[in-house]
Amino acid sequence: MLWCRYKGGFSQKNDQYEINDIWQLSDGDFITITNRGIDLPSWFELHPLEVSNSLIYWMQRKLEAGYKPNDIVDNSHIWRVFAGDRLVWVGKQRSGMECDNGVLSIFTFNENAAIVGESYISCGDFSNFGEFDQERQSEEDIILCRTGWNAILKLGSPRSASANGEWRIG
Repeated sequence: MLWCRYKGGFSQKNDQYEINDIWQLSDGDFITITNRGIDLPSWFELHPLEVSNSLIYWMQRKLEAGYKPNDIVDNSHIWRVFAGDRLVWVGKQRSGMECDNGVLSIFTFNENAAIVGESYISCGDFSNFGEFDQERQSEEDIILCRTGWNAILKLGSPRSASANGEWRIG
């Protein structure tokens, strides 16, 4: 999975995106992509500064009931994507899925969203989630990443993009 951040419409044409992060997923790994608070894992607490629209009222009720927020949850297995960002899933073709030269899917985000990586195998320690293992990284992996990156650039500018640089969902 490659997460690419949109840098804005004023960047030069081939410099509109940058790679923000890459996850190399293993068997048993899964991701949640959502812009809804209800879809987030139970251990993930939205901070009051991370909510907007309908979630403001939900957070207000939570604060009035005594909720004392901790620091904003941040870890390598949590990506906070902005409108305009893109996510490309690359890999070997799977049965029943179309595949374009190793590109399994591309998501362009029209709203801010959260992507949370988890594993059925791990026991709650996600500090190394998605990390490239030098022994597992192959020339094929490098080619797939390059193909995914080129597919992102080929799409051009997104139709919508986050303007203020503050991540909020709701």
